[in-house]
Amino acid sequence: MDTESLRPCPPFETVCIEVPKVYDFCFEADRRENICTPLGTCSPPEGATVNCIIDSTTCSEVSRTAPDATGRANVTFAISVVYTLQVLDASGEVVCTFDDPVFSFTKTVVLCAPVGTFTNCEIVSSACTCLILGNQICCTFDLCIVIQSLAIVKLLIPSFGFCTPAVCEQVSPQPPFVCPPTLFPPQCKPLR
Repeated sequence: MDTESLRPCPPFETVCIEVPKVYDFCFEADRRENICTPLGTCSPPEGATVNCIIDSTTCSEVSRTAPDATGRANVTFAISVVYTLQVLDASGEVVCTFDDPVFSFTKTVVLCAPVGTFTNCEIVSSACTCLILGNQICCTFDLCIVIQSLAIVKLLIPSFGFCTPAVCEQVSPQPPFVCPPTLFPPQCKPLR
């Protein structure tokens, strides 16, 4: 017989806590192609490439339909991406820079979002690749969007007491500082 299962439960009390309850939690990989920026006065040399840097992203709720009988609603978010483009010559030197171009779009998803909930939308990772096509730079953006529907609620839960912190792990010293140092030469290995 498993004696572990016979151990008595530690005593607990029932407590009321206020927490953000997650009603829905989803992610979506979104690809946006052909986001183009005119070259203007920039004249890229033969063999030029483009470096794309995503500076910032924002995502916020702009509208939602009334929830249906199951509590689901169509929730629309406005997403904006601010980025920098650098045109590089064959040796990797920057020829032209386009600071802070922006593109925006809306994204609608179905969420469990009854009346009284709020949303949280975040771009958790992003990437972009670009090519020079004619007299413009055209880019493809990949965005990983994480969306939550939440409400602040009061929950009655069993509690085993307050959380107490554990001792933090110590950071190991980085070379060249080593503690303790090597005090003796290594022992020779036996020949056999």
